[in-house]
Amino acid sequence: MAGDPQSTWATVVQASAAALSPVIAVVGGWIAWQQVRINRNKLKLDRFEKRFEIYEAAMSFAAKVSSSGSLQAEWTHDFQLKTRGARFLLNKELADYLDEILMKAADLHATMRFLESPTMPESKREALANKWTGLQRWFNDQFKAIPDKFAPFLSVDDL
Repeated sequence: MAGDPQSTWATVVQASAAALSPVIAVVGGWIAWQQVRINRNKLKLDRFEKRFEIYEAAMSFAAKVSSSGSLQAEWTHDFQLKTRGARFLLNKELADYLDEILMKAADLHATMRFLESPTMPESKREALANKWTGLQRWFNDQFKAIPDKFAPFLSVDDL
């Protein structure tokens, strides 16, 4: 004996409604997981961009100092502004290295100023010229050292 068509239809609707709830829950969970992944990747990208700005500031500053053999206040100010978050975005060692770049630039500038003095004895002038040459060489070496030091923090493998 066949069942009542109306009760069969009601049973199908009830079963469909019952099955729909878990499907909606699964789809909602999948959407939430995708949002978590998107937000995590956005955070990684933002962190990469901020770290890359610090890298570019270091390279630019080293290039300016190396090419001029001196230092200008606006370069120092710009460098300090762009690298001020290095301790938090990178690590202490790299932040200390950026401070070293700034100190060496100041030392190079001071050495250049002393060399410009017309009354300096020749022996002192030669020692200062050697110091200036060493500092210039150090800055030239930084064009390889800066990328090497930043490489672990600028990996795009985990983006």
